[in-house]
Amino acid sequence: MALLAGAALTAALGTGLSGCATAHKETPGVPIDQRPSPPAGTPPAAATTGNDSTPVPVPHSATPSGEESLRELAVRDTVTASKALARCAGKNLTPEQESTFDATMNLLSATREALVRGDVTRARSLARNARQLVTSLDCP
Repeated sequence: MALLAGAALTAALGTGLSGCATAHKETPGVPIDQRPSPPAGTPPAAATTGNDSTPVPVPHSATPSGEESLRELAVRDTVTASKALARCAGKNLTPEQESTFDATMNLLSATREALVRGDVTRARSLARNARQLVTSLDCP
């Protein structure tokens, strides 16, 4: 009985699915060498830093009030994370805590670099990540 049901199911699925592979007959897209080039004045999608080839996103332009708000949030989160790191400085930390401490320090450094570049959106993101990461450190 089960063999008969399995055969019926296979037959039903086979006929239902056979049309899927052949029904879609669209011509392929345009080859890359035949596509138009972007306008010459288009800014690059990402720049590279001077010391390595790591791409750095081009800063987003924000309104002055929005940019100032993002800067304030980045500064607030940076101060919060820095205070938490100061409480842990000089203490005996577990290897996991040391890793978290170092990662937070790196995020804060990257935040400062982004602020110097004027990329407040990136700075805000990095500062928020540092603040969230430092919450896992339990230093009195």
